[in-house]
This record gives sequence, structure tokens and C-alpha cells, in this order.
Amino acid sequence: MEEKELKQREEELKSREKSMAELQRFLEERERELDAREKLLAEKGPSVAPAAESERPLSDAEKKLIDEGCKAYGIDKKYLFHARVDVRTKEAVLVTAGGKKVRYAKGMKAEPLTKVQIDGVSPKPPRYLMGKKKS
Repeated sequence: MEEKELKQREEELKSREKSMAELQRFLEERERELDAREKLLAEKGPSVAPAAESERPLSDAEKKLIDEGCKAYGIDKKYLFHARVDVRTKEAVLVTAGGKKVRYAKGMKAEPLTKVQIDGVSPKPPRYLMGKKKS
């Protein structure tokens, strides 16, 4: 009985070693594939990340497009939280103080935003509860 158990354990160990070797080969192959992809991406050059895109200075044409977008949506400049021009789509992306994000392409018809969407201030007066201002 002990010999049978020993043979079974030997067979289990051999099968585990075989599967570990197969797994190691697979991982090495996958590593080579990833290295090849990384080299291809490096050859294409750096991509323009959204953060770097928003940090670059705006050209006069882009400023004009942003101004047109503000006018089309009825946004006053003081309520414009952030604005940029998407390089790929050539659209102005406008974010208001009220949290509304809109896109504007040259010549596009746009519905004006509501006052709350623009400035974020609710027209309703604040409610009071038991003599204290409710936030």
C-alpha cells in the first residue's frame, strides 16, 4: 500500500512539474508579446494626454470658438468654470459653474442653458427648520 501511495505522489509531482513548466513557457511568451507591443507604441511617438492637452495655451481661433460657444449657450464668462478645445473633434468643451458640461462645434445651433445650469444657484429661497438655516 505504501508503494502505491508513493507512486501516486510521484505521478502527481510529475504532472505538477509539467503544468508548471507549461505555465512558465506561456508567461515567457506573453512577456515577449508585451515587449513587442511596447516597442511598437514607443516607435509611434508620445500621445497627447488629456492633461497635457488642457495645459497647452489656446490659439486665437480656439478662443474665438469658446466665445462663440458661450454666446450660443448663454454662458457669461464669469460662470465658465473651464473651457478647452478637443484636438480630435475640433469642438469646444465648456464646463459651467453650475456643473453643466456642453460641447460646441463651429456653426452649431444650441439651446441656451438655464440659470441654475450656468451659475449653480437655486432660485428657491433657503428653507429653515426649527430656527436654523437648513443646508
